[in-house]
Amino acid sequence: MHLYLYDSFLNDKKYTNLLARIETRLTDLGIGGKIYRLSPLRNLAELLADETRGGAQTVVVVGNDKTFSQVINVAAKYDVTMGLIPVGGENKIAQTLGLGNPFDACNTVAARIIEKVDLGKVNDTYFLTNIIVTGGRPMLECEGHYHLTPQTGDQVSICNLKPLFASNLGQINYFNPQDGYLEILVQPPRLGFWQSFNKSAVTQSIIPIKKLTIKGKNAISIITDGQKVLKPPVAVEVVPKKLKVIVGKGRLF
Repeated sequence: MHLYLYDSFLNDKKYTNLLARIETRLTDLGIGGKIYRLSPLRNLAELLADETRGGAQTVVVVGNDKTFSQVINVAAKYDVTMGLIPVGGENKIAQTLGLGNPFDACNTVAARIIEKVDLGKVNDTYFLTNIIVTGGRPMLECEGHYHLTPQTGDQVSICNLKPLFASNLGQINYFNPQDGYLEILVQPPRLGFWQSFNKSAVTQSIIPIKKLTIKGKNAISIITDGQKVLKPPVAVEVVPKKLKVIVGKGRLF
């Protein structure tokens, strides 16, 4: 059984016609199902608990990156397959999963090509893309064996999927969500307008890791891809092949 979760921003009237066309397409493909509209008043954990007990096996998010990330944090606790129909802006996850426009994504959900991907976990919160460390100079205790202390002002991310601003580094396949690793990405701040056009002027460091602890003073914040803000110390680890997700043929991993 398919369960469709609509982000609250889709309540805007400008999406009415698009959603009707999506629902018609899903019905034509034979994959219609229950539809719930998310809101601050709806407890997502209770909803998924009830629906999985009732037989829901596929949870399809209709929305953007933020919607998908928020649902994943709860859905990861259940044996379900995740799908995504991207609507609105900020749909980098859809690009990574090989999804096109909303109607192509409907076809992808129907085709049901499933891959198991890693998730990151920071304390009790799961994340698919990355977490960002802001507001100070953190100390990263890596694998319990060594420490990494970035310079003040460095941009620090712990990544599962590849950020769009990260360079390829050519010879090494970093940011693969099926390799059982996360990557620490440390980038010095860009110092000026012209330097933004000179990629060689800014050197990034990428360190594969399975687990680490982030420590530091209270000024430091850790922001998850679902926009949850945590304070150090926090424990971060990779959870291999934790999530089943429907992908398109053009996926980027």
